[in-house]
Amino acid sequence: MMNERGNATLSSFSKLYILLKDYPTFNLENAVCNHGFFMMAPNVWDPSTKTFTRPLRLADSVNSVNVTISQPHQCNFLLIKVHDMDCVPYLDKQAILAQVSRMMRLSTKDENDVQEFHKIYPEAKKMGFGRIFRSPSLFEDAVKSILLCFCSWQNTLMMAKNLCDLQFDFTNGLILPAAGKDQNSCSSTQGKGLKRKRYFPASSGKVVIQSVRNFPSAKELAALDVQILKDYCKMGFRANHIHEFAKDVQRGKYRLSNFEKCTSHKELHQKILKIKGFGAFVSTNVLMCLGFYENLPIDTETRRHLQEVHGRKDCTARKAKAITKDIYGRFAPFQCLAFWFELARYYESKLGKLSKIPSSRYAFVTGSQCGMRSSEENE
Repeated sequence: MMNERGNATLSSFSKLYILLKDYPTFNLENAVCNHGFFMMAPNVWDPSTKTFTRPLRLADSVNSVNVTISQPHQCNFLLIKVHDMDCVPYLDKQAILAQVSRMMRLSTKDENDVQEFHKIYPEAKKMGFGRIFRSPSLFEDAVKSILLCFCSWQNTLMMAKNLCDLQFDFTNGLILPAAGKDQNSCSSTQGKGLKRKRYFPASSGKVVIQSVRNFPSAKELAALDVQILKDYCKMGFRANHIHEFAKDVQRGKYRLSNFEKCTSHKELHQKILKIKGFGAFVSTNVLMCLGFYENLPIDTETRRHLQEVHGRKDCTARKAKAITKDIYGRFAPFQCLAFWFELARYYESKLGKLSKIPSSRYAFVTGSQCGMRSSEENE
């Protein structure tokens, strides 16, 4: 950070805490490093310090701030460092804590789910597995679920990074809103682009307009021309679905907060399937993010796992759903948790512990790449 005179100063931060006494099964490393979402931008896991860093939205849902989350050794709390803020206003504090709790699944329901799953699957309890990492918002979960479809894992990682780069450029005025767009919808003025306040220490007496590279919100994506998503983010057909979804969320057609509150798996599944671009895989993945684990998101990676690990060579796209019921039905209603526990263990058997893999190797955390690397090592 630079002070008003341009001289380097030490970065300031505030500390927030989440007590873990009501979540005895929680472990930060296990709660983060278990699903591909933790590898996708803007998430950053540091294997050496076992800390998790990313931007989070403040209470206005417009400004963002970087936070670093850690679980001090033998301490029954999470430590959240809020960077570049000497003092966190109450509403911003509540917004940050809510997002951290969502990512880490810190709720009574989540804790109960983990404990019930452990009764059914003792091996998962032994390994500390039970929470699947998710994003600070359902919108981000949904968009990232779309990014998983019909492409390589490497391309998925690239598209997520491109979206964060796009958000940074847009908020700094390097990319303009779509022509004729209501400027109130993206908080920009006179075509200057959307600006973000970054909070410097109160002692400086200034609020400097800068930006944090975050995952774009529905408001930000809705304000852009869809062609920008195609050209800038290399998203292909996904751009249309994501752009339409963002616009529908922004104008209130889909109230994602109601999705979060819904307790009926069947009702919620039907609602999600009605969203354009949300087919069987995306809708099931979103349900998993919402804490419904009855169904598995079935794609080529799922079929590969069933064929190679379970020996079900007959697992075609048509038969996959029936085969998953046959294999994972005994873990109901946590079939998806059981599958992800198996899949994570498979990756770790080939690549080492997920929490220790450097980000430069994230693209290899997929069944096809694991198989290729194993073949190369055996030659």
